[in-house]
Amino acid sequence: MKNNKNKIRLDGKKKLVAFTKTMETDMHSFLRDKNIESESELIRQAVGNYIYSDYTDETLKLQGMKKIQTQIEENRDMIDIIFKFLEKIHINLLAYLPELDPQVVDSAFLSATHRNDKVIKSLRGSLKNDPPFFERLLSTYYTEAAGAKEADDGKV
Repeated sequence: MKNNKNKIRLDGKKKLVAFTKTMETDMHSFLRDKNIESESELIRQAVGNYIYSDYTDETLKLQGMKKIQTQIEENRDMIDIIFKFLEKIHINLLAYLPELDPQVVDSAFLSATHRNDKVIKSLRGSLKNDPPFFERLLSTYYTEAAGAKEADDGKV
């Protein structure tokens, strides 16, 4: 029958827990300050918080990571749509604008380059917080697009 003292009880029966004098004093002060009914309630709360805190913290972290991942995927989709739209506009412009006379091609190119520089300068002005953002975005997009195209070319 002496072996029964060492068994762990999970049936809600009383358990004997020893405290130092300092812990006892601190616990009574804490009970008064937090308006907790009894020592047993404090111990149940403390043990519950200790056991379940890791689970709760990890669950919250995972939920936060899933939310961030979803937002990143949505942003990538939006950026992809924007670049596809720009590409379609560019193709449309090339398809419906007539070829230039070879004698004016160079001056037209210089004019277009100058006008494009003005547009990019204006765009940079509108991106005051992060002026090189547009260049990074273009670079990343076209690097990934070129890699995908190379992969597609290798399949054919």
